[in-house]
Amino acid sequence: MLSKNMLMIGTVLMSVGVAAPAYAGSSSATDTSGTMATDDAMKSDANKLGDKVAAQYEKAKDFTFEQKEDFLAWVGEKSDQLGDQYDDVSARVKSDSEEAVDELAEAWDSASDELSDAMASAKDASADTWEDVKKDTLNALESAQKAISGSGSAE
Repeated sequence: MLSKNMLMIGTVLMSVGVAAPAYAGSSSATDTSGTMATDDAMKSDANKLGDKVAAQYEKAKDFTFEQKEDFLAWVGEKSDQLGDQYDDVSARVKSDSEEAVDELAEAWDSASDELSDAMASAKDASADTWEDVKKDTLNALESAQKAISGSGSAE
């Protein structure tokens, strides 16, 4: 009969032999090709995206009244990107449940309406109301982002 030590060594070697291929080629933290993404990696990606979005929102706060048309074009571009992102997320949650799809659609519809109203107000803004309207528009844009991601603030 094999000794306990031999059995332990065999078990360890077998475990390494089974687990090692799962981690093969994943020497860098950013290389996820051929490996399964973990929750931590997905959270890290979301945090990086959140940081990028937050930086963009910070820059948007600097638009002056004289740059209103540029601001509206920027918001329109972000709105289009969010629409595309909504389509992608919606397609992914379809496999989860009908309830998840309905919740996402409801959140997006509400946020999208709020964003449309804010953009209309921004178009009609005067120099006196610009800062408040711009802030409301950025908040609406952020709400739309949250509706899609279902998570924290972009700022």
